[in-house]
Amino acid sequence: MPNTVTLTAAILSLGTEITSGVIQDTHGRFLASELSAMGVQVKRIWLMQDEPEVIPAVRTLIQKHGLVLITGGLGPTSDDLTREAISEAAGISLVFDNALWEELKNRYGLSKAEANRKQAMVPEGFQVLPNANGTAPGIWGKVDSCLIAALPGPPRELEPLFQHLLRPVLVEQLQLNTQAETEVSCFLIPEAMLEDACLKTGRNVPEVQWRTRFQAHRISLYLVGSTSQQREEFIDKLQHEFGEALVRRGDNEAAALLLETLKQAEVQLASVESCTGGMIGALITNIPGSSEGYWGGFITYDNKAKQSAVGVGHSTLETSGAVSEPAVLEMAEGTLEKSTADVSVAVSGIAGPSGGTMEKPVGTVWIAVSRRTKQRTIHSRAFHFTFGSRRDIVRRRAAVAALLLAEIMVRKPESLDMVQYWHYS
Repeated sequence: MPNTVTLTAAILSLGTEITSGVIQDTHGRFLASELSAMGVQVKRIWLMQDEPEVIPAVRTLIQKHGLVLITGGLGPTSDDLTREAISEAAGISLVFDNALWEELKNRYGLSKAEANRKQAMVPEGFQVLPNANGTAPGIWGKVDSCLIAALPGPPRELEPLFQHLLRPVLVEQLQLNTQAETEVSCFLIPEAMLEDACLKTGRNVPEVQWRTRFQAHRISLYLVGSTSQQREEFIDKLQHEFGEALVRRGDNEAAALLLETLKQAEVQLASVESCTGGMIGALITNIPGSSEGYWGGFITYDNKAKQSAVGVGHSTLETSGAVSEPAVLEMAEGTLEKSTADVSVAVSGIAGPSGGTMEKPVGTVWIAVSRRTKQRTIHSRAFHFTFGSRRDIVRRRAAVAALLLAEIMVRKPESLDMVQYWHYS
């Protein structure tokens, strides 16, 4: 039978960078939100440095809670004490997992240094959670009546490991009666606007609950409960509000959507980047097998590079400037001429913090997409965006917008007419 007693949990985030304020503790917010949605009450979120006092702290948490999640402290250095804290608190030994060690060596080329071998030490009786994004695997096991799990500290490792591996373990081991859930990926939608839209939609579909999770290049929206038909109705209303290009069903990244579309259409993309400095190419090539759909790209930061690499005209730069519709159109079309790709995307903008003018303030970005037809003619479109004033945000939004525009150009080019309604256009 599912658990009818309220299960309480504690979250322990370890790391001197967190306690000193160098980085924010995003783990507590993320894990507490996820656990609450699963019916688990989080009673305590504790931040601690990597220090010996972690050991009695873990012992105390185990005694008082049915679930303890520890983040960080799984690295190879002497101040990474999570494994030791669990084993000492539980009165069990640390065991060297030879199979795990061989896997870590083969995957990451770890040296035989004793410090690295530490990452293959596992509390006796605990299970390993393979980490697809880093060298420190997660672990979980039972200590008396408490389930305890340890996850790596970097968010890009912790969050997918929790979602895909630990969450099913918690549901099974703790007999949680979780509700049906649908994930939606939301791109280039401001947080406040998404929340307003969800509140408005929720009044029409009150049976559906929702929560959000912020990621580097999107917001993940989770719709919980009710029927699948009502959750689909919720998504349809959001797509009507923001457009189907920006609201996608499932766990998606813009680069993955683009790459899948390129592969299905059997075409290749080339990119030419200015203000994004190679970010578009990096996001695509982070995906295994990307060479099937990605020809390559040019980074043309200086105007001379734009001229020599992809043939942007001197007169265009003099008359309109590098951040302009004529410039990005010439960048995109020149990239097709310089490559064997079928589709191209070009980005030029003012990422800041300096360089803006009254006519072109910081955050101004132009993006062009071009496609070569079977008749060897080139069709191109260019779009203007204003992406704020923070350099990192401008570059990140520009890269995501470029990926989405290229995907639309291949999948459904007539939908490019809807880009004028995007919030940042």
